[in-house]
Amino acid sequence: MMKMLTVRTNLASALLIFSTICCCCYDLSLKKFSLVACAFSIGMPNKMSPIQVVAIKRSILNKLSAKSKWDDLDDDDDDDDNIRIQQVPRDMRYVECNLLRQNQNFVAIRDAGGAEVTNDMYVRDPETDIFWFVGKVARVSGVTLKQAIARQWAMVEEHAARLRPLEIYPKRGGLEIWSAPGDSELDVAYNKPSIQFIKMDQNVEGADKIKNLMLGFQGELYEPGEDGFRTRRTNDGMPKLPEVSAEAEKGEKRPPTDDEIEEIATLLKGKDLKTMFEEDE
Repeated sequence: MMKMLTVRTNLASALLIFSTICCCCYDLSLKKFSLVACAFSIGMPNKMSPIQVVAIKRSILNKLSAKSKWDDLDDDDDDDDNIRIQQVPRDMRYVECNLLRQNQNFVAIRDAGGAEVTNDMYVRDPETDIFWFVGKVARVSGVTLKQAIARQWAMVEEHAARLRPLEIYPKRGGLEIWSAPGDSELDVAYNKPSIQFIKMDQNVEGADKIKNLMLGFQGELYEPGEDGFRTRRTNDGMPKLPEVSAEAEKGEKRPPTDDEIEEIATLLKGKDLKTMFEEDE
């Protein structure tokens, strides 16, 4: 008889704790679900009196209902992020598996088609004249440049926002993406007028029908202490500063500015200069 009473007490205790956790799960948002799971994972001892059950129940409820300093923060940004993420195709959301796949696609397409099937990507806050280099895209034949950018728009924009958390991140959702010929960074740094940026469109007919393996994106990565490559351009994508030329035959000669030297040094870092000169020849 005593044994049956103990079993019933333990069963009642387990049901009471389980009902408490279920209520907490139902009432609380997903942000606090991990705390509920943590409380449940504590487990139950073999023997527990009704008083102990009530004490544990109160402890769990107090911890879950405790006011946090984060509760005072405005959740509007989180809501906007959730809406933005829900509108992005799953295969283009900014997560590791998608980034890795698109980078592998880029390498494969470039190896097959060379720089001609790639384009350099720049992102701009419309309120400034600074265009930030954020990476490169590649596409197979039959896919237009505008389609390739529109299909990967969310990934490119989010990558730019994370590269430049101060300048770009607050402007997510309203950024401009511009393209330049593939591997044209040096010409851009020298402000050569032959390089004109082209503004891309977020919505392009047929872009959503393109399979992700037909295009790729390789995002720019900063090394420790690197400031990032940027250029100043007009609204039509032309250089805003005079061309930098070491062998100018006409016009006024001038040494490159400190910013221009820094940009050139950033572009040359890690590159094989011998190979670059051979390509020019």
